[in-house]
Amino acid sequence: MNPKLQYKVGLLGCPSLLEPWNEEQVSRIQSHGFNMLQLNIAWGCRPGDEPLNLEDVVDISADQDPLLRQSVALASDQTPEAFNRRRNDLRNRIEWTRNAGLRSLFHFGAPYNGGDGYRDLQLQNCLLDGKTPERYVRLLTMFHEQFPGVDDVLIYTYDQDAWLCNEFGVCESCRGIPLHERVVPFIHKLAEAWQACNPNGRLWWEPWELSAGQVLQSINRLNPQTTGVMLHSNIAEVTATLPVDRFLKNACRLAESRGLPVIVEGFLGGPTEELEPMNHLAFPQVTVRQLQAIYSLPGISGIKEYFGLVPSKEDPSLRATAQFFANPEQTEDQIMAVVAELYADSCESVIRFWSVSSEAMELFPWDISWYVRKLGQCDPKHTMNAAFIRGQQCHTPSWDSTRRAIFMKTDDQQPDAWLLEDIQLRCDISAAKLEDAIRLGRELEPVIPERLKGDFAQGLRDLEAMRTRVLSYVYHLRETNLAAIMRKYTSENRPIPGQFLQEMDRLLELDLENQGSNEEMDRAIARFRANPVQFLTDYLQPAEQDLWPRGPHSLTSK
Repeated sequence: MNPKLQYKVGLLGCPSLLEPWNEEQVSRIQSHGFNMLQLNIAWGCRPGDEPLNLEDVVDISADQDPLLRQSVALASDQTPEAFNRRRNDLRNRIEWTRNAGLRSLFHFGAPYNGGDGYRDLQLQNCLLDGKTPERYVRLLTMFHEQFPGVDDVLIYTYDQDAWLCNEFGVCESCRGIPLHERVVPFIHKLAEAWQACNPNGRLWWEPWELSAGQVLQSINRLNPQTTGVMLHSNIAEVTATLPVDRFLKNACRLAESRGLPVIVEGFLGGPTEELEPMNHLAFPQVTVRQLQAIYSLPGISGIKEYFGLVPSKEDPSLRATAQFFANPEQTEDQIMAVVAELYADSCESVIRFWSVSSEAMELFPWDISWYVRKLGQCDPKHTMNAAFIRGQQCHTPSWDSTRRAIFMKTDDQQPDAWLLEDIQLRCDISAAKLEDAIRLGRELEPVIPERLKGDFAQGLRDLEAMRTRVLSYVYHLRETNLAAIMRKYTSENRPIPGQFLQEMDRLLELDLENQGSNEEMDRAIARFRANPVQFLTDYLQPAEQDLWPRGPHSLTSK
């Protein structure tokens, strides 16, 4: 077995497109080269009421020990019917996974603290409160008893409704004690408990939300006999076009020196958190380059799907992953040639189409901010306040330290004009590539094999939706900077040069065309044409409050 691909971990369904679980679906995942399967979509929004924490499936009703009492209200559906459904679903998934000969993985967050981790509170489940570690040893042991057949477990200790006390915060037990000195003993307790239950099992820890320094210090302390580390493709996030930063290289090399296994997470299919719910986009070259970058890391033991796979649809990225798993020494061109065979006589044109759509993905500025993710949830009808870049996510070690190495914005201050221009120009280049891809796709559409036409057509619609959103950023950002330039003239009692007036008029028209009908834009255009100076007073001014009027993923609207 290839030591770097000892674990090839799949995930059936994704948060924005749940898939049915059955033997056929598990077989589809297996057919793409995966040898391990995550049993639950452990996502913070709990899609489909999937289990996120041990407490969502472990039955403690017959145990009277006060240690097991739930101190924080659970976010899952607490009706008996929902609880039993989650338990039955999990048992079925374990059976189907084992029958297919796949290794199984259950993912959970602990210690469960609900939403309190976003604030500097003394958490009710604290690692140093004298009871929480033992409580989770008991819960994990009961999980094994109630759900036999699970091979490995994956634990988050931040996010996933699991949060740890802040050593610079208000907890009297944890104040002044570095996080890595508190969390590693907790991980050791759980890993030892799991191995006692299952000698062939391993506990994988995802140190998500920790700073790079905290993760590296933790790696130096973890027990490689019982524990493994699961890491995102960079310190900030799983990002298809930004895999393998300096942090990940350092972490993998350090883990290798200690014999600590590492699995790296990436997007191995078309659906991604970056683009949901646009789940039919095809950019297999991006997927291959991501896999090759991860595979080049020292000492890794496997690769895992992060967001989820939808094997019931045509997915060139997922099929590229299967080819890579079969032989990771293949070149990108070799993999693409095999993936495109499905398209018969159109294979060369399809490869070109995928290449251009992949370029568009890589040119888009995914490093702006975490909030540029979920691009499909962006509202192209942006506000007519000045564009800004929403940056901060929450108060955690990584958000307030190392994530600045990847994301340009981790605060909500009004950006400098040069930053706005940078994003505008990069979005403009990406939008042009998207237009090229759409044109190529339209030319190809009539000759696509019949059984692939439906998914291909939806992919083109998703490309158009992506381009609309990218252009909305282009127009809003340029309008904002252009308005600021024009105000300099009015503040000096000088006439606004005609070239700027003409450009603004054209921008507003293109913006309206991109948005479709929009009464607010109609009024703005009418005001500009009637009185440009008054327009500059009424529109494209920095907003005093961030009210998220278009939702958090409409990046420039405040």
